[in-house]
Amino acid sequence: MIFSPKLRRGDLVALVSPASPLPPDQPVEEIARAVERLGLRVRIGDSCRGAAPSGYGAATVACRAADINSAFRDPAVGGIWCTRGGSTSASLLERLDYRAIVAHPKAFIGFSDVTSLHLALARRCGMVTFHGPTANRALSWGEEDFGWRSLWAALTMGECLPLENPPGETLLCLRPGRAWGPLVGGNLTLVAASMGTPWQVDARGRILFLEDVGEAVYATERALVQLQHGGIFHQAAGVLLGPFTRWRNDYRPDYGPLELMADFFADYPKPVVWNVRSAHVSPMATLPLGAFCRVDGDRGAVAFFRGRAEKAPGQ
Repeated sequence: MIFSPKLRRGDLVALVSPASPLPPDQPVEEIARAVERLGLRVRIGDSCRGAAPSGYGAATVACRAADINSAFRDPAVGGIWCTRGGSTSASLLERLDYRAIVAHPKAFIGFSDVTSLHLALARRCGMVTFHGPTANRALSWGEEDFGWRSLWAALTMGECLPLENPPGETLLCLRPGRAWGPLVGGNLTLVAASMGTPWQVDARGRILFLEDVGEAVYATERALVQLQHGGIFHQAAGVLLGPFTRWRNDYRPDYGPLELMADFFADYPKPVVWNVRSAHVSPMATLPLGAFCRVDGDRGAVAFFRGRAEKAPGQ
């Protein structure tokens, strides 16, 4: 996998809106000022300044794709930070200039609906991207906030980056074992939606990360089964699970996402770790998608590496 150059204080970051428009109480100019207070320079993309004619996306598909393409092509830009998630990012995938992107790798940051872009950049470019907070979260940050510290640690990672959850949030082993491989994944709904497309998640020998928000138990179980029937869990070397927030279960309120995951993976022969706090939670940890990941389910420990030679202990 290709690591982009590490970001440095004072580097130029392009703000782009590949998915839904920003809400009225989060004007992009305020987001830009918040990012600048963290020590970065900002360029605001055209996609951030108004909704598409339908009002559904942040801007037209052409505008949103052009913002991403121009940011990758511009040698002055050191990173690309998505302002928010929502929906419609998948509509951009056929319009991205993957040849230019792989020739000019940049730190690309976002989560939720941005999962579609992470999967495409991994599949077409072999590039490490960052499953981290969207730029609108900077509105409530200072330099000492966990979300910013975790993001900056990932953007500037050295040879090894141990996963650090927010204080008080521990990892839980659902299935024991040790595994290693490049990290892939993101939002479960979007990972499942990639099946059967040119952008389908490639889990072969990889650590698969999944999280979601606002889904009913049946929809979550259905997405898991879709991945199972597609051979994704068989191909994966191990599984990391983030929180599944705003859970809906009208029939059994006492049966939550943890119970579902424990049941679903009860016979899974590979390590499964729960509560990786890179999800629809605050504060949020950042994960370097594409980096080699070492999982020790027995100890509930996860770490990321820039190189290919790091194996799980004992392997």
